[in-house]
Amino acid sequence: MDSIIDPIQNLIDKGERHNSTGHEYFASSTTKLLLHSFSMFKEIPYERSEQFVIPEAYIKFLQTVDNDTVAPLPGKELYIYGFYGMVTHTFDYFDGEGDLGDAPAFWLAVGHRNDRGNFFLCCDKASDLYGQVGEFYDSTPFRDEDDFYDIGVDFPDFCKNVMDGKVY
Repeated sequence: MDSIIDPIQNLIDKGERHNSTGHEYFASSTTKLLLHSFSMFKEIPYERSEQFVIPEAYIKFLQTVDNDTVAPLPGKELYIYGFYGMVTHTFDYFDGEGDLGDAPAFWLAVGHRNDRGNFFLCCDKASDLYGQVGEFYDSTPFRDEDDFYDIGVDFPDFCKNVMDGKVY
């Protein structure tokens, strides 16, 4: 096994690193990736693609944290997802909701607190909640948007509320 690990580590140590989140096309490529993934579900077809717009402030956050999940309050179970966490949690929640009934709005899972409070950002321009961050306690927006509890009028406001202790 060491003979496999050494060449890999050598490649990593000597190779030039390129950050995929720092490029100017990150926002458009992220939107395309997520739209393709969403479109696998009949509830969110390509015809609604113009409605899916990720707020710029959240794109900048994703670029800054470089895929890392952030725990902004030491000692508290509160996490804000980086790119991979957002993607995996969004589709885990969406796919796990079974029969969704009405076509849901585009939402992205952006974090959670403890094991029951889920934070979502509305990315659907056709929704009155576009740009807002809400907590869905023991729920998700894909199950019932009525469970929405406003914790930020936009992503920067959500971050401020987290740091001010208004979210936990």
